[in-house]
Amino acid sequence: MKRLHYGWVMVVISAVILAVIAARFYTFGVFLIPLSDDFAWSRGSISLASSAASVFGGILSIFVAKLSDKYGPRLFVTIAGVLHTAGFLLASQITELWQLYLIWGLIMGTGNACGYVPLMSTIARWFLIRRTTAIGITIAGFATGAIAWPVVTQWLISNLNWQQAFIILGIISAIGIIPLAQFLRTSPESMGLQSYGQDHLDRKQTQLSVNKGLTLNQTIRTVRFWLWGPIIFCFFTSLNVLYVHVVAYARDINVPPMIAASTLSIIAGSSIIARLTIGTISDKIGTIKALIGAMVLAVVAFTFLVTSPGLWAFYVFAFIFGLAYGSVVPLETAVPAGLFGVTSLGAIMATAGLFPMIGGAFGPPVAGLIFDKTGNYQFAFIICLLLVLLALILSVFLYRSQEKKMSSS
Repeated sequence: MKRLHYGWVMVVISAVILAVIAARFYTFGVFLIPLSDDFAWSRGSISLASSAASVFGGILSIFVAKLSDKYGPRLFVTIAGVLHTAGFLLASQITELWQLYLIWGLIMGTGNACGYVPLMSTIARWFLIRRTTAIGITIAGFATGAIAWPVVTQWLISNLNWQQAFIILGIISAIGIIPLAQFLRTSPESMGLQSYGQDHLDRKQTQLSVNKGLTLNQTIRTVRFWLWGPIIFCFFTSLNVLYVHVVAYARDINVPPMIAASTLSIIAGSSIIARLTIGTISDKIGTIKALIGAMVLAVVAFTFLVTSPGLWAFYVFAFIFGLAYGSVVPLETAVPAGLFGVTSLGAIMATAGLFPMIGGAFGPPVAGLIFDKTGNYQFAFIICLLLVLLALILSVFLYRSQEKKMSSS
C-alpha cells in the first residue's frame, strides 16, 4: 500500500489552521455595528483598526517570510496562534478607540503576518505537480472558516454580547492553531522526502523545477512584478472594503442581522467551489488565464451590486464575487510561483503583499468615510467596480508579458 505523502498532511493541517485564522478577517465587519452603537464611534474611525492590521501585517510579512523561508513555518504559526488568542481576549475589554487600534492593528496584524504567508509559501514547496490544487485545498480551509465565523459571531453577539463573542473566539484560536502548528515541517527535504511529484519527472527536469527561480532582487526588477502588484492591489482593496462594510450595508437596507452576517458566508461558500476547482482549471489553461477569468467574474459581481439594488441582486453579487475571490486567493501563490519560481517565494509573496496592504489600509476607512458623508455606500462600491476592471486590464497585460518572455526564451 502506497504511503500518503506528508505534503497532503501539511495541506490538511494548514487548511484547519487557516479556518481558525479566518476568524480575524471575517468577524470584524460583524462587530462594526455593535461597537458603533455602544461607543458612538463612526464607521470610518472603526475601520481604521482594520487598516492598521493591514499595515502592520503587510510590513512584518516581509521579514517573517524571509525567516520562514530559512527556518520553516512552525515557530511563526505558533506565534500567530498566541497573538490571535491574546488579541481576541483583549478586544473583549476595550473601552477606547485607541485600544481597538492597538489590539486589532498591532497584535492581530502581527499575528496575520506570522500565519498566512509562512503557511502558503511552505505548501508551494511541498509540491512540484498539483501545486495549484494543493494550494486551493489549503485555502479552502480559510473559506470554510469564513462560512462559519460571521454567522457564529452574530449568534454569539445576539444571544450573549460582543464582549463574550470576542472571548469565545480567543479560546477557539488557542485550541485550533497552537497545537496543530507543532506538526508543520519546513520542506520535504527536512523529513528526508522528495517534493510531491518529483518522482514523475526525469532528473534534469526535476533539477530545473527545484532550482530555477529568481531572487527577490531579481524579481522586483521585472515588468511582470510591477504588473502583478497593482493587480492584487486593486482586487484586495475591493475585497477589504467588502469584508469590513458589506454586513453593515446589508443591515442598512433592512436585511435582518443573521441574514446580513450570512452574506460573508455566501461569499465564502461559493469561494470553496472555485478554490477546489481552480487547480484543475489553471492546469489546463494556465494560471494567468485563470486569473483573467477570475477578474471577469469580479467585474460582473460588482456590476450587479452597483446597478441592481434589489435583495436578489445582492445575493447574486455575493455568489459571483465568491467565485472570483475563491479563484484569486490560490492564484495569489500559484501565479508568482509560476512567474518567479519558489527559490524566494515567501519573500516575493510578502513583498508583493505590500500592494494589497496599502489597499487594505486605505480602502475600508475611505469607504467608511464615504458612508459617513453620504449616508450610503454607493460611491464606494462604484470605486470598487473600477478597481476590479483595472485589475482585469492589467491581468491581460501580464499574460501578454509572460507570453512574450516565453517566446523569447
